[in-house]
Amino acid sequence: MSEFRQNPITKNWVLIAPARGKRPDQYKTYSVMLGVPETDPACVFCAGNEHLNREVLRLDSSGERTTGKDWEIRIIPNKFAALEQTAVYRHKEFYISHSGDGEHEVIITRNHNEPVALQSIAVVELSIRTFIERIKTFAKNPELAYVQIFHNHGRDAGASIIHPHYQLLATPIVPPHVHSEILGCYHYYQTHKSCVYCDIIKEELEVKHRVVHDSEHFVVISAYASRSPFETWILPKKHGARFEDMGEEEIKHLSFVLKVTLGQLYTKLSDPPLNFYIHTMPLRQQGGMHSTYEEKDFHWHLTIFPRITIWAGFEFATGIPVNPIAPEVSTKFLKGEG
Repeated sequence: MSEFRQNPITKNWVLIAPARGKRPDQYKTYSVMLGVPETDPACVFCAGNEHLNREVLRLDSSGERTTGKDWEIRIIPNKFAALEQTAVYRHKEFYISHSGDGEHEVIITRNHNEPVALQSIAVVELSIRTFIERIKTFAKNPELAYVQIFHNHGRDAGASIIHPHYQLLATPIVPPHVHSEILGCYHYYQTHKSCVYCDIIKEELEVKHRVVHDSEHFVVISAYASRSPFETWILPKKHGARFEDMGEEEIKHLSFVLKVTLGQLYTKLSDPPLNFYIHTMPLRQQGGMHSTYEEKDFHWHLTIFPRITIWAGFEFATGIPVNPIAPEVSTKFLKGEG
């Protein structure tokens, strides 16, 4: 039976339409890494081709800066940056524009054919620590408002290079989607005097129908109002507005939980194309634009978004995604229960 469901944070609607769907295992598309070699001499991100890129820094397996060949992570500026450092600002009478100043970096892990799902927990942890270090670095720039970190896996998820990597964009504005979430959290707090994400965690742990994984510090759920099959949220159990404020135990647990969750999708859907991204509070230095009070409302989170369906006319016309697999069904499938 079809059902409209509303996201409790943004108030956006989705249409769960299982009658249009197939069995979950029929949503396997193609394996992103099938047949990809361990190294590729033509890959500009592979070890041995470091000279092809201007480098911000490189880290060894212990997280220390290095100039040697035994690196584990490299950070380079994006050669085709979506943002660049400029000082131009124009405010027209009708249309408003802002200069595209900011930073666009690529964070590269070493092994060419090793997606995050197959990386060691140590490498995933090093990546997470690198994200935190870069956020804190860009927070020192008063011209920047937000740091968005995301991962594209596969051509249908927007990856132009198969070699595993993350992207970081530091922007002078707060992205509208993030702003919408912050506003939704604020309004919920005004009514209920509690964090909406904390209440989602309580509800999901009580109902259990959409809990994919439950650990000491994190809960992984198939989102109630999933925009596409297998949309998955990783939520910290401890309330916190900022990803970069995680403690040591949380960092270690997130590394494990992220690898396990991506591993489930990798195994059950045969390595599908996907994106994942982190939503956190805007940078602190923005003149009180986002107050400490708002940090009581907002709850950072990581969203995994497999790219196994496409938008058609209804979705583009209405802005309402149609999801042919109910999240309760997705959860059972990922856990091997159905």
